Amino acid sequence: MKASARAVAEFVDGRTVLRQLASQPPIVLRQTDRGLTMVTGAAGPLGGDQTDLTVSVGDGASLTVGSAGAALALPGAHGGTSHALVSLHVGAEASLRWEPQPLVVASGADHVATLDVSLVESARLTLIETLVLGRHQEEPGRLRTRWRIRRGGRTLLAQDLDVGAGAPRGWDGPAVLGGARVLATALAVDPSGFAVDAVRQHTADGVRCDVLPLVDPAAVLVMAVGPDTVRVGRAVADAVARTSAGPTSSRSGAGASAS
Repeated sequence: MKASARAVAEFVDGRTVLRQLASQPPIVLRQTDRGLTMVTGAAGPLGGDQTDLTVSVGDGASLTVGSAGAALALPGAHGGTSHALVSLHVGAEASLRWEPQPLVVASGADHVATLDVSLVESARLTLIETLVLGRHQEEPGRLRTRWRIRRGGRTLLAQDLDVGAGAPRGWDGPAVLGGARVLATALAVDPSGFAVDAVRQHTADGVRCDVLPLVDPAAVLVMAVGPDTVRVGRAVADAVARTSAGPTSSRSGAGASAS
């Protein structure tokens, strides 16, 4: 199955409006009070599926994007690799919060997820993604992720991950997951900058959380691994809140109106 979806948010007359909203299963986009919600319109992603989602936030606009439930990557009837591409574009003085529910990679699945983000220098971004390797008491499938984040036309972060069945040796070792099956990654970008000048590591309640400053002082990366989504999610949310650079734009807000 091949499917694409697109959403365009603009700042008009003092509020954010959704100028464009188009989608097709399995990507179904719905406007909600919180902003934009991705709703599962079909099972999967299944092996062989290819999906492409683009979200553009225009100058001065503010948008929150989430999902109604977890996504479950499954093997296809005839095998194959599923591919998901997400492209995010955030304009001047604009703000985007991207926080979908977890992606679960079931046994036998082979999934590639690519995230491509382009930010104007004055844009703000909070991005949180959670990955779960295998369902309860199940061996994981294979997951490869590729993040490419640019700010002002320059590379801010380029990060690849290859974990699960069939991945190169060491993915489950202490340098990567350390035996954990849940990984959450958060990236916060704010032109005001962050007061983080050294790696901070915190371990509690079975969760290891690292706060990593990037070369660009306007960005900070948070990574946490642990036994379940509740504890890992809490650790990441707390870390992001503690490193917050300050108040968001006076024009920001979670919701958006339809034009």
